[in-house]
Amino acid sequence: MIAEGAVDLAQVATLDDAAARAELCRLPGVGEKVANCALLFGFGRLRAFPIDVWIERVLRELYFPRKRKVPAQRLRAFSAEYFGPFGGYAQQYLFHHARKTWRGRGKG
Repeated sequence: MIAEGAVDLAQVATLDDAAARAELCRLPGVGEKVANCALLFGFGRLRAFPIDVWIERVLRELYFPRKRKVPAQRLRAFSAEYFGPFGGYAQQYLFHHARKTWRGRGKG
């Protein structure tokens, strides 16, 4: 799709985060997490906060300790509000923390 010009990455770079994410999600196999990774690491959008299983676990344990399951939408809203314009940095620290401190631990 990119090679054929169906998605113009230069044009995506001019869009706000929500519109850029939506445009990236049009690509086959790209969901919200991958789109956020592209925004954070490829486009330098520091508000982007990719949520994978590790981030979901660490958010749930550190910020929602009494809740067994927190809906993905709630985690997205929380991270956007709580971490704000530097959410991408926070995501990287949380990911590193989870990987280093929870090694060998069962599912949280």
